[in-house]
Amino acid sequence: MSLLEIRDTIEQTSVTLDASGFGIVQKQINLKPNQLNSVMKVDFFQDSLPTYIGANPLYVELIVTPFPVIYSNMDFASALLYGNRGPMAGSETILFKSIVGPYISAPPFNLPDFRQFPNESVGATPTFSFYTPMLYVTALLHGDSSQTVDNLAFSVYMALETKKANLTSYGLGVMRERSVAQGIVLMNQGRTILPSRNVGQVFPMWKYGGIRPDRMLRGNAIADFFLPYSSSDSEKMLSTANVRAFLSRARTMQGFDTAFGDLDPAKGQVPDWVRFNLNRGLVSGPILPQMPPARYADNGNTIML
Repeated sequence: MSLLEIRDTIEQTSVTLDASGFGIVQKQINLKPNQLNSVMKVDFFQDSLPTYIGANPLYVELIVTPFPVIYSNMDFASALLYGNRGPMAGSETILFKSIVGPYISAPPFNLPDFRQFPNESVGATPTFSFYTPMLYVTALLHGDSSQTVDNLAFSVYMALETKKANLTSYGLGVMRERSVAQGIVLMNQGRTILPSRNVGQVFPMWKYGGIRPDRMLRGNAIADFFLPYSSSDSEKMLSTANVRAFLSRARTMQGFDTAFGDLDPAKGQVPDWVRFNLNRGLVSGPILPQMPPARYADNGNTIML
């Protein structure tokens, strides 16, 4: 196990933003292959004050990843019409991310703060590990349409703890990181809860007290549901379709203050517990006697599919 220290720079004399006010500056750093790399520290330093003339301020996303950054279709600042932000800091593709800005075009010019992930406290300890033998330092620029950013210069310091990796782990790790790095161009996750609907989201009966009500199976419906155990032909025999009708009712979704199950016009109350401990043939349909079917070669040997 050894400590690898990297000092590098990312700088451009002039970068012209596109019609959407978006620009990308990227640098690749090659590492030794067949290694497991653990990030110990990452630090960025602003070496110059960029020149930018625009009605709206300039923002810079500084990102360190093991694969090139795939920017998203999500907005960086909707009110300023700045789109195409980089991956979320919580994405598995991100080893380090910092947002620098706003840079204003009118005097007095400013040196804005760095807002980073992991923060300085967490980043002072080992954080993320990766196998890919490359590092990409990327600056995503957000500003006004077709404006020019001059004198862009940042220095980066990275300390990596490296150790030789098992070839199987290394190969699988690189494949997985490459797959994850394909990126998500649009994400919308986490559910929205109306305050008026928040009742029962975690504890169903906290507003009403007590326990959730339950349903009782009708007495003469027991013969309609339970499977016959006796060998006597006089006992009522049931069809699979009839049993599945009970299961369908037992799975019916209900409000937070209503008993599980459902009311069937013919069978009466059907509680949710009738679906417990049933064989798969009743729950998901008939089970084939052999799945997949056997295939044989001309000599009679079974072919492995």
